[in-house]
Amino acid sequence: MRTLVFIVLVHVVFQIIFLSSSQCARLSPNDDNLIEQTCKQTPNYNLCISSLKSDPKSATADVAGLALIMVNVLNTTTTQTLIHINSLLLQSQRNEVKEALLSCVENYKTGVLTADVPVSIEALTKGNPKFADQGTQDAANESNSCEEGFSGNSPLTVENTNINNVAKVANAIVKLLL
Repeated sequence: MRTLVFIVLVHVVFQIIFLSSSQCARLSPNDDNLIEQTCKQTPNYNLCISSLKSDPKSATADVAGLALIMVNVLNTTTTQTLIHINSLLLQSQRNEVKEALLSCVENYKTGVLTADVPVSIEALTKGNPKFADQGTQDAANESNSCEEGFSGNSPLTVENTNINNVAKVANAIVKLLL
């Protein structure tokens, strides 16, 4: 009798392990599908795919989680741009360029990093995407303001475009939650 109970118990344990592992195997295609379907609804599919798939958390994230990942990409992109701006400030000889760069610092530091990103993260974490919608739109606007602050050639066109693109992808994902 004990042998029969032991065999049945071992069989049940193996069934549980097998079912759990087969369920995990099925999660990846669904998650990839969620990422792809989500990114198809954004203005920059390739940026969306590469950004989301570069974060391991995207494999198990829902749409709100994907939006949060993109907001974090926005935070990183903006931080890297501020580092570049500070480098340009040290090299710049012309006052009008310095003024425009300082305006960009204000846009990105005070606008995006201090207000827009934290508000968006809090909104997504608390399940209130309306405020994340506004925050990601504002971040895109900040990049436009920075670019327009230069009379003529902007030394930040690439960076401003990157921030704008990331903000718009984040915003498109957030809008799926509204």
